[in-house]
Amino acid sequence: MHKNKMKDTIRQDSEKPIIGFLPCFYSMGETIPLIKIAKSYKDLGGRVIFFSHRGEYEHLAEEAGCDIIQLNDILENISKEGKHMFKQGTGVVKNWKKAYTPKIIKKAVEEEIRAFTKNNIRLVVSSFNLTTSISARAADIPIVTVVSGVTIPPYYESGYITFPVNYEYLFTKIFPSKIKNRLIQWILLHNKMLVRAFNKIAKKYNVPLYKNFNDIILGDHTFVCDDLTFLGINPSKEFPRENFIGPIVGGKTFDKKKIDMDLDLTAHLKKPGKSIVLIMGSTGARPLFLEIVEVLSQTKYNVIAVYTNLLNKNEVPKTGDNIFFKDFVALDEILKKVDLAITHGGRGTIYDIAYSGKPAICIPMFMEHQGNVDNLVRQGSAVRLSKKFFKKEILLQSIDNIFSNYDIYLKNAQQLSKSLQKESGEKKAAKRLFKIMELYQ
Repeated sequence: MHKNKMKDTIRQDSEKPIIGFLPCFYSMGETIPLIKIAKSYKDLGGRVIFFSHRGEYEHLAEEAGCDIIQLNDILENISKEGKHMFKQGTGVVKNWKKAYTPKIIKKAVEEEIRAFTKNNIRLVVSSFNLTTSISARAADIPIVTVVSGVTIPPYYESGYITFPVNYEYLFTKIFPSKIKNRLIQWILLHNKMLVRAFNKIAKKYNVPLYKNFNDIILGDHTFVCDDLTFLGINPSKEFPRENFIGPIVGGKTFDKKKIDMDLDLTAHLKKPGKSIVLIMGSTGARPLFLEIVEVLSQTKYNVIAVYTNLLNKNEVPKTGDNIFFKDFVALDEILKKVDLAITHGGRGTIYDIAYSGKPAICIPMFMEHQGNVDNLVRQGSAVRLSKKFFKKEILLQSIDNIFSNYDIYLKNAQQLSKSLQKESGEKKAAKRLFKIMELYQ
């Protein structure tokens, strides 16, 4: 364990201002961007401290050589299932409301303010640690939030947002998609979820009150982890071009278990015929993963099924010889070797696929995933399927369609890859942080 992990104050010898990072350590997708930004910022000579309300991915910050100050577990009062809401893809809204009651918000805000003050934090960088929207402002510290491009108002206003498939029922299917898309656009722009609870605490600190949920998740400066061309929107005064830092993907750095492809895996991919990688990341649904494996085991395709934390090694099912199970892979490496990916809609995974120039079939777990997938579908390189209405026949038809028209899908995927920015998002973000710090000196 890192020496300074349990201390509430970290001694620093340098005189350079310190940035405090607070990701939601319960989500790999929220954790990795902040760790990579912090590491790049340190490489450029900056100083950082991580603060943590706990979570299973906290160790990634420690492994990146960052000091960590542990705060209280903000999710301690919700169920075990609630703590896995980022993996299940269900019950997210219900569990947010449980996690962010006025009592919990008040306790977290008080603790964060004390920690920021003791450690002389000059700037806060947060990724879905919502209470920092009050604590940083109450402590008169500028706040930078790091978000996905499909969760910001300009994306909602663009008309690209689609009605969440997971909210579809028999009666909703009678309405035209255009009407449902306009409805969800209005809801997202005016969503007041958690506003009353946050305003109750914000008043106590004379922090400007929130009008909607977007006000809670956006910072004084908001970094968007997306390529502007891929998103298909334009920068604005509130979201200037320089704050669209671009994609931040995981890679080998953040999983010690990820190793280079072994001989057996390589041999499997050299078998005659088309090859597929099935990978649902840390937010995939176990039953869906197993159902897809069963479907693929009845095909002629050579499949790499990456089960990450969805299964234990002793739970791997027996299948045909065409399925090769693997606990972890470096996705950017495996995509070079396969013809098609079947995955969920996590932002990092979607960008790994986009950069690879390979087609994909995507099954989003929740609404943010659906936005990420829709961006890929618009490029003509992917197909979106429904988790809620998943059917074996539809999956097989989609695979056959892509392979029957493979030249077209591959060409579109390769064109997309060439259009994406080449500089990593974390390097752009680190440079931008120095510029922002200058504004407050």
